[in-house]
Amino acid sequence: MIDVKKFQRAMRDIAAKKGPFTLFALFLRENAVIGWDLVVSSSWLEAASLKRLTEFTKLLKAVVGAKQLLELAQVVPIDKDDPALRAVLSRVQIDDGLVEVHQVVFFDQQIKHAIFLTAKRVGRKKRIA
Repeated sequence: MIDVKKFQRAMRDIAAKKGPFTLFALFLRENAVIGWDLVVSSSWLEAASLKRLTEFTKLLKAVVGAKQLLELAQVVPIDKDDPALRAVLSRVQIDDGLVEVHQVVFFDQQIKHAIFLTAKRVGRKKRIA
């Protein structure tokens, strides 16, 4: 069983060390054979960077432990510019809290249960002319 409080603690600890998350959520896909997906997006966690994903996973394991890590089917990094991320953020807004959603489609996947711990738009820096 997934321990949401441990994942929330991990999110806070990792954000304090590395920077804020745009998205930190647990998704249980409708067709999931095993476990939850941890779906994350942050400016420092590039979707295509194996090095950053490995670093993130080590930091995550240090807080949630190996047993909770095994509850995950996969860790899914989402690029901060992904249009599907913008669609999710237009439907769910939470900054370090908890929002649960059932029977929805996110990222072209049928999601049975979603637990959002952070889902927030990151403001663009204003340029001074």
